[in-house]
Amino acid sequence: MIKVYSVEWCGPCQKVKKYLESKNVPYEVVTVADAKEDRNIVLEVSGQRSVPVTTINEHVIIGFDKAAIDKALALL
Repeated sequence: MIKVYSVEWCGPCQKVKKYLESKNVPYEVVTVADAKEDRNIVLEVSGQRSVPVTTINEHVIIGFDKAAIDKALALL
């Protein structure tokens, strides 16, 4: 299961989504609003409150990191 924690205005978030689409892998987008509860979800997943955060099974990838995404996808 792949999840991308994202906000609409985030450029790196859009890059992560486009990169996953280019790899033809399905993913779920978790839109994180400015609500404190939503920010806490990202904090629980990644240990920080910034986005994008991508989870691929047990792997947590912070930011837009192609190498880390590819490495995690190779383990699927």
